Amino acid sequence: MRFQGQKGVPVSALSARDVNVVYSGRGGRSVTALSNVSLTIESAEFVVAVGASGCGKTTLLKLLAGFLPPSSGTISLGGKPVTGPGGERGVVFQDDALFPWLSVRGNIEFGPRLAGLDTAVRRERCGRIIDLVGLAEFADHRIWELSGGMRQRVGMARALANEPEILLMDEPLGALDALTREKMQELLIRLWDRTQRSVFLITHSVEEAIFLATRIVVLSPRPGRITREFHTDFSRRVLAGESSRSIKSDPAFIALRERVLAAVLKGADA
Repeated sequence: MRFQGQKGVPVSALSARDVNVVYSGRGGRSVTALSNVSLTIESAEFVVAVGASGCGKTTLLKLLAGFLPPSSGTISLGGKPVTGPGGERGVVFQDDALFPWLSVRGNIEFGPRLAGLDTAVRRERCGRIIDLVGLAEFADHRIWELSGGMRQRVGMARALANEPEILLMDEPLGALDALTREKMQELLIRLWDRTQRSVFLITHSVEEAIFLATRIVVLSPRPGRITREFHTDFSRRVLAGESSRSIKSDPAFIALRERVLAAVLKGADA
């Protein structure tokens, strides 16, 4: 199987090239959501997009997922045009969007079952992923029996069960309390390291972006344009065993947080 939770798995680059998105508004007026955006997410990168509300972060994610076609420009995966949703791109939403009448296992197996995967292979794959996200003892629980953090783990596991090349995450931790959110951030970093999948995540939290990302992109308010990029390595320190509190109190972390925040605010004031 392609997804084995091992390092060195080849992953295709996902790219947006000179993308523009124009929405039709009331009274014949149009709204430009994204303007001349170019972004490439390379193999095993963890890219996080930040920006003020209305900057087009979610629009960009929808383009990469194939939910929305660009008004102009191109979206490609491994050099091939993206023309719609596909199993090579897994999407995790802020609202977990799970099936409450199914168990944890049933939700995670749903995609592979639809794809016609052999029962034994499906069970082995999904069992491994349930272990990976730390839900083995809750595998037969119904969704309504789980906490918010557990439901988000199920959402991540369900996306991984289809063995995507890249995970696209729309503020998956935004609704969680501070303590649960920090624990989920650590889990995300470990999942990214274990699976060696590329990740594109959007968030309103500059601190979260710095903690998770290998690269941060800052979008300006509408029309959204990429105005700055920052490369970070704090997630590597999590993997090396350093505590979240230690990392987030590091002067280097605080200094970068102020630089990224200044870039966001500069765009918002422009």
